Amino acid sequence: MTIPIEGYAVVMLKSRIQHLLDDGTLKPANCKTIADDHLWASSFMTHQDAVKYRESLEELDINGTQGPDSDLVIINEFDQSVTPYCEWLASTRWEKAIIAWKVGTDPQKLFAYEGWDPKVGSGLIFGTKEDMKEMEFLRVEGNIEVYRDKRTGKELFIGRTSTPVEAYFKSASEIIRKHFHNPGQPFLTGTAAEEVQESLSLLDQVLAEEPDWWNALWFYGKGHSAIGNTEKAYEAFRRAFELEKDVEAIPRELAGACLSLNKFEEAVEVNQHAASLRPDNSPTIGNLAIAYLLAGKIPEAEKTIHAALKLDPTDKINLNIQKTINDVSSGARSQPQTFEDLMKPVPSVNKKKPWQFWKK
Repeated sequence: MTIPIEGYAVVMLKSRIQHLLDDGTLKPANCKTIADDHLWASSFMTHQDAVKYRESLEELDINGTQGPDSDLVIINEFDQSVTPYCEWLASTRWEKAIIAWKVGTDPQKLFAYEGWDPKVGSGLIFGTKEDMKEMEFLRVEGNIEVYRDKRTGKELFIGRTSTPVEAYFKSASEIIRKHFHNPGQPFLTGTAAEEVQESLSLLDQVLAEEPDWWNALWFYGKGHSAIGNTEKAYEAFRRAFELEKDVEAIPRELAGACLSLNKFEEAVEVNQHAASLRPDNSPTIGNLAIAYLLAGKIPEAEKTIHAALKLDPTDKINLNIQKTINDVSSGARSQPQTFEDLMKPVPSVNKKKPWQFWKK
C-alpha cells in the first residue's frame, strides 16, 4: 500500500503508534494527514513545522531521531531525502508526484487525498533561503504567509501549522516602525493606536514562541511606548538589554523609558552604556547629559553636554539642552523633578517643541 508524499512529510510506522491512536493521544496534525495499513503521515509546507511536529511526538516517546529503525522519519518531497536514515521506507517518483510505502508490502494499492492526481502532484514549489531574498513579504492571513516574487510579480503562499513567527514579526515591526514614538511626544490615538495594538497582539504570539528574541522585544517596547504603556515598554527594553548589550538603540530606548518613569539613576547607567557604544555620536552624548540633569548631577551634565557640542557645535537640540543645564546651574530655572518638567518650555525663552530634548 502506498501514500503520497507532499512537502515535508512526517511518516510513522503505524504499528509503533497504534496504542496512541487507540487511546486518542495521537490525533491528526492537520488536514494533510493520511494513513494506510502500515504508515501514518502528516505533510507540512515548511521543514520547520515538520521538525516541530516531530519534537512533539518525541515527547510521547516516539523515536524520531535514532535510525535505522526509528519510529518516524521526515521525508522531503523535493529531493526524497529521509531523516533519520531508515530501512523500512521506500519511495519513488510517479509522474509529478512522490509516493512512499513500507518495505516488504505491495505498493500497487494507493491511499490518496480526494482529487489527488499524480500528473499534478502536490503543486508545491521548493525554495531556498537564497530564493526568499527575491520574495517581498506582503501580509499574514491567519497562518498563511503571503509573499510576492519580485521577478514575476506572482504571489506565493506558505501555509503554516505553527505560529509563523518571522512573518508575524515582519508584519508587526513594519506597522510599529510607521508609528515610532519618542519620549515627550503625544501618545497615539484613533486608527494609529488600533494598528499598533494589533501589531502588539502579533508580537505577543511571537514572544510566546521566542521569548528571548531581542529584536521582537525592542519593537514590543516601541509599540507599547507609542500608546502610553510606558511600564510595559520599560520591561520589554530592559529584557532586550539583558539579552543584547552591543546595540546602541536598545539602551537608548530603555533610557527614554527610564526617564519617563522617573528612574533617573538607571537612566544615567543605561545612557553611559549607550555612550560607550557610540562615543563619537553627539545625540547619544546629549541624551546622557539629559539623564545627568534629571538625576541632579549638574556638574556631570555640564561636562557631558560640552563634550557633545564639541563633537557637533551646530547641533541645535544639544544647544537647547546646554542652555537648560546652564539655566538650572545658575538658578534661572528650577531643577526639573520629572521628564515632563524638563519638557515644559520656558515662556518667551524656550520655544522648542518639548520632544526635541530627546535625540534619535
